[in-house]
Amino acid sequence: MCFVLLTSFSTPPLRVLFIGDSLTCYTGGWQDQVSKYFGYQSVNRSVGGKRTEWMRLTLNEHLKRDSSFTYCFIYGGCNDAYSYVNLQGAVNNIQMMVDSCNRRGIKPIVIVGYDPAKVSIKTVYDAATTKRCRERYVEFQKLMIHPETGLKNCKIIPKDTTVTFQDAGDGIHLGGNGQKKFANWVINHLNQ
Repeated sequence: MCFVLLTSFSTPPLRVLFIGDSLTCYTGGWQDQVSKYFGYQSVNRSVGGKRTEWMRLTLNEHLKRDSSFTYCFIYGGCNDAYSYVNLQGAVNNIQMMVDSCNRRGIKPIVIVGYDPAKVSIKTVYDAATTKRCRERYVEFQKLMIHPETGLKNCKIIPKDTTVTFQDAGDGIHLGGNGQKKFANWVINHLNQ
C-alpha cells in the first residue's frame, strides 16, 4: 500500500503521531527532522526502554483521547529483540497498532529500522550478548516484512542501509550524523 505524503501551502499542517522507544524519542532526532521537512505538527509518544506491548497499549490509550492524526509512525522492537520476548509476538503487537490506526482512518507507517549488521557491531554488552541481540533484531526485521507472517495494510519504510557503527557510539542509538542519515532515508522513502 502506498500513500502520497505531499502537503501544500493551502492546506493546514498535517498532524502526525510517533510511537516508539529510545530510537524515536530524542529531541532533534530523525522524527523531528521528518516533521520539519514535511511541515507536520507532531506528537511523540516514544519512551526509551519500552517494548512493543507497551507501545500498543500506549497507542490505544492515546488514540481514545485524540485520533485526529493523518499518519502514525511506528518504530519499535529493538528492546523486544534485545530481550527474550517472542519475536512473532512483537510483530503481532505492531500489526495490532497498524489495525488500530486503520480503524480510525490514520495511515500507519512502520519503520523497519537500521541494519544491525552494520550498526550493532559493538555495543555496551559483551561480545556474545551483542551477537545474540543483533541476530534476534535481524530475525525480527525479517518477520516484519515476511509475505506470510509480516505486516499488512501499512506503508513500510525498509531497512536503512546508510547508517553504520560510526553513526552510533553505543552500537544501538544513533548520534547526530546518524539521525540525519536516518531521517533522509525515511524522507526519501516517503517521497517515493
